[in-house]
Amino acid sequence: MMKRLASTALTLLLATLGGGLFALAGLPAAWLMGAMTAVAGGALGGLTLRLPSPLGTAAFVLLGISMGAGVTPDTLHQMASWPLSMALLAGSVMACLYACSAWLERVHRWDPATARYAAVPGALGAVLVLAAESRADLPRVALAQSLRLFVLVAAMPWLLDLIASTPGLPPRPAPSDPADALPELALLIGASALAGLLFQKLRVPGGVLLGAMLGSALLHGSGLVDHRLPNWLLNAGFVVTGALIGSRFAGVTLASLRAALRPSLESVALALVLSSVFAWAGGWLLGLPFGQLWLAYAPGGVEAMTIVAFVLGLDTAFVGTHHVVRFAGLGFLARWWQPRRG
Repeated sequence: MMKRLASTALTLLLATLGGGLFALAGLPAAWLMGAMTAVAGGALGGLTLRLPSPLGTAAFVLLGISMGAGVTPDTLHQMASWPLSMALLAGSVMACLYACSAWLERVHRWDPATARYAAVPGALGAVLVLAAESRADLPRVALAQSLRLFVLVAAMPWLLDLIASTPGLPPRPAPSDPADALPELALLIGASALAGLLFQKLRVPGGVLLGAMLGSALLHGSGLVDHRLPNWLLNAGFVVTGALIGSRFAGVTLASLRAALRPSLESVALALVLSSVFAWAGGWLLGLPFGQLWLAYAPGGVEAMTIVAFVLGLDTAFVGTHHVVRFAGLGFLARWWQPRRG
């Protein structure tokens, strides 16, 4: 018990220090990226790092609440463009799946099962369950998936800052009187947490985050709640989320990392280029921001890409919904698209 508490405390300390250093340096998505980088480095260095599941759940609730507070009537207005965007999403997913798996199989000589499951965008848990039924190299699939998520979270804020105009996280007004805000905040946190747990119970991808976001949006939209969470709680949510991503590298050896690094990075780069083409087409057809579409089509996880969208001040409802639809579609596609045996 004491060892678990010590490893959790060490993980949070590393994550906080990393986030603080990135924030002092003025880097984009500083608390998220800094925490992720520090914990991943510690894990690769052999430190015993872990975070209990309830802590991750709490972080997703806090971030979902903050996201829901930013849902605007313009979000509802944009829903008319979602069907065509979903069609472009389907094209992006298929192109990335075929191109990335072919690259890993033909250029790097990965076996067909490992190449195809490593190319599936996001949804590590579901991918590993399906891969376990095949002849895929599970450790290599898990490492390739973890590297892709790490690279996407680290790279997307930089790339969008360089090539696309993103508004950035809007200023968040603090409650004028904490005593007056307390009842509203208690209602906000309680209702959003219940909605998140309900979505999780219903097995909605990214259920805790998206359920909390929906609960917060309804409370703010109805006028029942007017206050927002303080900045330090929001940053704590980023730190824990970054630590969760970084802790995926626990137990990974430097030898296995070196072996998978180049093929995985090339696969991620190929997927980013292909998804950017579909995002450009969506921006031209729908008049939506390129960065918003690129994040919606990017081959990352539901929670990670939605949180990056929030950090960059983009439409989290749009991005999150697209990744949920992508996740659901992949569940059917992955079973139909079985690699050759033998």
